[in-house]
Amino acid sequence: MRKLKHYIEYISLRIVMFFLYMIPISFAKEIGLILAEVVFNFIPIRKKHIIESLTIAFPKKSKNEILKIAKDVYKQFVITVIEFIFFRKMTGKELKGMFPDEDFYPVIESLKQGKGAILLSGHFGNWELLAKSFAQRYPTSVIVAKQSNPMVDSLMNDTRTTKGFNTIYKDSLVFRAVSKALKKNEFVAILADQDAGKQGVFVPFFGRLASTAKGPAAFALRCDCPIFTTFSIRQPDGKYRTVPKEIKKPVGVSEEEAIEIIMAEYSRILQQQIEEYPSYWFWFHRRWKTKKTN
Repeated sequence: MRKLKHYIEYISLRIVMFFLYMIPISFAKEIGLILAEVVFNFIPIRKKHIIESLTIAFPKKSKNEILKIAKDVYKQFVITVIEFIFFRKMTGKELKGMFPDEDFYPVIESLKQGKGAILLSGHFGNWELLAKSFAQRYPTSVIVAKQSNPMVDSLMNDTRTTKGFNTIYKDSLVFRAVSKALKKNEFVAILADQDAGKQGVFVPFFGRLASTAKGPAAFALRCDCPIFTTFSIRQPDGKYRTVPKEIKKPVGVSEEEAIEIIMAEYSRILQQQIEEYPSYWFWFHRRWKTKKTN
C-alpha cells in the first residue's frame, strides 16, 4: 500500500508539472494565488497552527492583521513551489540573474581564505532559488532531508542538481561530506530554522526558546571557516535580493558555548528578517515543538 501511495503521489506531481509547463510562469503564479485563497478558506492545512504561531510572534498585531499575514503565508509558499517546478525550464543565465551579482560579493570575498564557507539560511522567500542562483557563480552543496517518497525525492534532487547545486543528505556521513566540500574551498548551505529536537541547542526566537540545529556552527568551528547568514527577499518584479551577514566566531569559550552564541545570532538575524517580511517565512513549521526540560 505504501508503494502504491508513493506511486500515486509521484504521478500526480508529474501531471501537475506537465500542465504547468504548458503555460507561462506568470499565469501559473496567478492560478497559484487563487489556489492559495481556496486552500486557506476551505482546506485550512495547519491554518490554526500558523495563526497561533503568528499571534505568539506578533502579540501587538490585531486579529485581522494576523489573518492577512497567515493568508499571505499560503500565497508566498505556493509561489515558491511554482518557481521550484519551473527551475527545469530556466537556463543557467536566467537562474543567475534572479539575484544581482553584487549581493554575493561579501561571501565570495571570503574564499580568499581558502577554507570555503557555511551559508546559513532558512525557509524564507525562495530558499531553493537562492542556492540555485548562487551555485551558478560558485560550487555549492546544500544539506537536504530525504523525502519519505523515494520517487518524489529523486525528482526533487534531480531538479536541484540540474544546472544547480550538489546535495548532501542528512545522515551519519554528513560531516565528512561537508568537510570535503569546504576543503575544496566551496560553499555549503544549510537551513537551520526547523525544530531540532532534544539534540538541538535552545536559543531565543520571538521571546521563546527554540531547539536549533548545532551542525552549522559545529562545521564552521571544526573546519575553521567563515559562516554567513543569507536569506532570499522577493522583489515586486519577481526577482530577489539578499544581504549576507557574517557571524563572527567567538573566542575564549568552549565549543558548546560558541555553538550556542553562533546559533543565537543566526536566530536573531532570522527573526529580524521575519519581522520585516512576516509572510515570507514558512510558518507551517512547529518551531517551538521541543520544550527545554532543564
